Amino acid sequence: MLPRDLSSDECTSLLSAARYGRLGLAKDNRPYVVPMSYVYIDGKIYLHSRGRGKKVDYATENPRVCFQIDVLEKERWSSVVAFGISRLSESVEAKQKMFDAFTKKGQGGHAGKKFSREELERMPMTIWEIEIEEMTGKEGVW
Repeated sequence: MLPRDLSSDECTSLLSAARYGRLGLAKDNRPYVVPMSYVYIDGKIYLHSRGRGKKVDYATENPRVCFQIDVLEKERWSSVVAFGISRLSESVEAKQKMFDAFTKKGQGGHAGKKFSREELERMPMTIWEIEIEEMTGKEGVW
């Protein structure tokens, strides 16, 4: 079977079900790809990283990113790539929204703990919200 394009609904379904993907960024004509856990909710991808670092530096200079996931099942593979704009925040509200989204999907890191406002304020964490502009997907067999 030749690879086939996935419909928008199929892409959304795969993106909703997966837990890990790869964030692609570029700065000064230099690509950078890093694996990350994420949650897809309300048409957006949410990620978190610990404070500052290379990812944040890249996204601050160039907020255009892509996010890729793949699913491998026996002899079949599926892949989705979402292209969009990243918005970074260190606000308590963004942290709470991200933790709520992860918990709602059963991916509650930190043992699903609920954090107080004071705990969230002290957390050195950057929240990523990727607004998807375009999404493509393929499926095929080995």
